[in-house]
Amino acid sequence: MWWFGGTPGRSAGAPVGAQVVWRGPALWSAGVSVRQVRGADGLRLAVFGPCGATDAELACLATVAEIDAVATAWSGAYTLVLDDGHGALTVWADPAGAAPVYVTRTANGPVWASSSLALASLIGAVPDTAWLAAHLADPTTWVPDRSAWADVEQIPPGHRWTAAERGACTIAPFWCRLELAWPDAVRRLRDDLTGAVAVRVADRVVSSDLSGGLDSSTLTVLAAKHGPVTGFTYHPEGREEGGDLDHARVVAGAVPRIRHRLMALGPEHLPFAGPGTLPPTDEPAPSAITFAQFDAQLSDLASDGVSVHLTGDGGDSLFMPPPTHLADLARSGRLLRLARDAQTWARLYRTSPWAAVASAVSDPGKLGTAVAMPWLTTDTRDLAASVTAAHRDTGGLGHADAMLLQEVRYVGRTAATENQLAAAHGVTMHNPFTDTRVLETVLAAPAADRWSARRYKPMLSDAVAGLLPPSVLGRGAKGVFTADHHHGLRANKAAVLDLVDGHLAALGLLRPAALRSLLRNAVLGADIPWGLIEPVLGTELWLRAAESAARTIRWESTA
Repeated sequence: MWWFGGTPGRSAGAPVGAQVVWRGPALWSAGVSVRQVRGADGLRLAVFGPCGATDAELACLATVAEIDAVATAWSGAYTLVLDDGHGALTVWADPAGAAPVYVTRTANGPVWASSSLALASLIGAVPDTAWLAAHLADPTTWVPDRSAWADVEQIPPGHRWTAAERGACTIAPFWCRLELAWPDAVRRLRDDLTGAVAVRVADRVVSSDLSGGLDSSTLTVLAAKHGPVTGFTYHPEGREEGGDLDHARVVAGAVPRIRHRLMALGPEHLPFAGPGTLPPTDEPAPSAITFAQFDAQLSDLASDGVSVHLTGDGGDSLFMPPPTHLADLARSGRLLRLARDAQTWARLYRTSPWAAVASAVSDPGKLGTAVAMPWLTTDTRDLAASVTAAHRDTGGLGHADAMLLQEVRYVGRTAATENQLAAAHGVTMHNPFTDTRVLETVLAAPAADRWSARRYKPMLSDAVAGLLPPSVLGRGAKGVFTADHHHGLRANKAAVLDLVDGHLAALGLLRPAALRSLLRNAVLGADIPWGLIEPVLGTELWLRAAESAARTIRWESTA
């Protein structure tokens, strides 16, 4: 299901409530809820996506003059839309970006939708080169007034977009962060996670990733409180014990309602298997390189009759940040804590603590993440720098909080693309860690308390104490799968190298020789920054899929 609307009272752009049919690939699962209530004088309020509000609460909300203050009051990831009955429409975009909303302008007025690809097909847009440059330079970065498609704009998360009768549009922030002491934030986090899962799984056939780590184990156990849940665990073909698998078995054994489902990964599931087969999505999906594995999992879930699948996406971003808080310690004059944390970080990664201190004082952007990217052209870096900016509502945040918010909003937005891929199988994917209330609670705790090189995910660990088996709760790491990338690259070398000389190179965004050399080294076993290379190759695959999508989509109005 995708959502689409124009300005009330306008003859074109499809007034809210009119039916507009898009003939093309499905972009949203039919399991996403849409609820609407009516108020006085023609007022209508709709909520799109999972939302913990009761019908009575929504009816009451439709009578409230100031919705900003309560727009994030409930569990879930949802968008609110208000037609005031007098020619104005307002859309509240969720602060975590997990229910992204896009707008464009047609000859007859502004139009909004939950899918940027849907709007791109409506106006005949092509991929936006500047957005692509920014995405290659840093996938998590915010590009104001743009999306992956030219002339289609994402409403900034945490902002409301209002379109008046004559088509004039305004955007203003509505979301403010909380501040809580550590014990209060931990208690609220457990409540918020419980609510985030509950609003999605009640009366549904549910599955959940179950890697044996904190994130997925938490969601699986919380889901099991509402009924049977299938816990889904990957393992290498021919190896059915050790590592993640053992921890997953402990969780499943401790909770009778968990049905443990194993998926053996063979050569056909390796990264890079079958490049060029991606369905179209709003933007490059994080799973593009591992799509063979992801698609096989979805197929298995669908065959089991699963309608809702939970993933732990966003958990690492929330609970395992790099030491970006060092910049805040430096600026607040907490020099002893700065020195201690810098030394701890340096010992963990066998680097100099002075480099971390210097970055904290003079260049916070390099804290824990600075890597050269010789495969990008100078023009790419310059173009990316010219269009990126901080989120509009991060001015009062410390460096660590601003970086966490940027990362979580990226995860939330791109999780929507994974949901589009899942929709082809009739499965609705959900990512409770990207809910606004969960994000609010994490940001409410002091950044320096959330970070630790000695404890694994301290805030989540405290919040779920007593919920998970002790051996899982005390786990200090999780499985690493870079070896699979090397194997997949060797098995699909020709197809991967073909991606290097594609659309990105033709746009002048990529230095093919540099990337080709890096990939050939990886074939030989050299360690390369996969986290930076995957978005490049995934973007090339997306551009190829986007080419065909534009030819297969057509709109028709049935108003």
